[in-house]
Amino acid sequence: MKSETDKVSILQLLALIPDEDIRKIAKNTLVDYYSKILDGRSLLCLILYSLIESQRNSLRTMEDIFNSSAFKFLFNLDPNKKVKYNSISERLSIINIEFFKKSYELIYNQFTQHYNEQEIENLKLVRVDSTMVAEAANKLLKGMNIGKKKDGKKQIKFTVAYDGKYPCMSELFTDKRYLSEDLAIPEVIYKYAEKNKNSVFVFDRGVAKREVFCNLDKQENIYFVTRLKDNFRYRIIKHIEEGTNRPVGSLELISDQIIQLGKPDSKQFLENHFRIIIAINPKTKNTYFFLTNVLDKKAEEILSFYKKRWDIEVFFRFLKQELNLSHLTSTSENGMMIMMYMTMIASMLVLTYKRINNVGYKTAVRRVSFELNEFIIKLIVLRCGGDPSLVFR
Repeated sequence: MKSETDKVSILQLLALIPDEDIRKIAKNTLVDYYSKILDGRSLLCLILYSLIESQRNSLRTMEDIFNSSAFKFLFNLDPNKKVKYNSISERLSIINIEFFKKSYELIYNQFTQHYNEQEIENLKLVRVDSTMVAEAANKLLKGMNIGKKKDGKKQIKFTVAYDGKYPCMSELFTDKRYLSEDLAIPEVIYKYAEKNKNSVFVFDRGVAKREVFCNLDKQENIYFVTRLKDNFRYRIIKHIEEGTNRPVGSLELISDQIIQLGKPDSKQFLENHFRIIIAINPKTKNTYFFLTNVLDKKAEEILSFYKKRWDIEVFFRFLKQELNLSHLTSTSENGMMIMMYMTMIASMLVLTYKRINNVGYKTAVRRVSFELNEFIIKLIVLRCGGDPSLVFR
């Protein structure tokens, strides 16, 4: 990948995706077993292209794209193959999800190989949060019921780990139990921590159960920073610093202490020792309580960790506004998971293009689309014996 002082094209980014490795994953996962037209690679290319090309992707949109000569020309597919939207729908519902999961992990690892040393260090700070997407109850096969009306909507939850540049893990939840962040967020943290040691996970006050904090703290190599609501009991074990209202970022430090949290519905205290940093906003006079099991960093660093949690909120807004995450192309659980992984792959391409070319989210998506279409025209001109440099410079 070029340095960030240079420009990069979408074709250069697509070239980072190792086609031979994608084919190996297809072979190892048997994703093409009994498939005559919509093999794994073709479906991956179709979804990726349609996510970028279409403002509101749908099965019929993907049908039209797949059957177009331009799409087949771009991805070197058999020009005689044709599909119907219901065939795409059926394929999404039964195709082996492991092909897309492993492809997503491959592409993430491929892109992060180009991080510099400072970026690699920053990877250890992982923001974790969830976003909900709703759909009509009669369309969504599995989901969480909203409200009491039977004709209402159902929700699904995407819980994502984000390293500050790319989504490093994604999970889909349809079981109503996972409406609670006390279940969803720790599950993603545990899965990510299995492969990536010594990360610091940052999450918001949606995680509130004391037992969750204790269980995270008991796991080796899992560190976290979060905020507490102000209705909690604790007892002080050790004073690290009396803040004397010294500035820590945009806040003022009240105190930095080692504590034990009170047990729910009990006068006793939990055995785990945590660190609590209490700070106040000098303008609004609001008080904030930051809880962590990171003991070897200054208070300023802990607060800066939590401040970076907002990055994932910006990322979710980008996914919903520019890559249509809020619109469910498939309503089967298998299909929704495939679209989740493919949206994350598309986001990595667009985010890299945006960062290196120093443009906005909307501009990045628009230019990626333009560049792909210009490339198709160049190929057609060459195939017809012309000189594309007369038109494209």
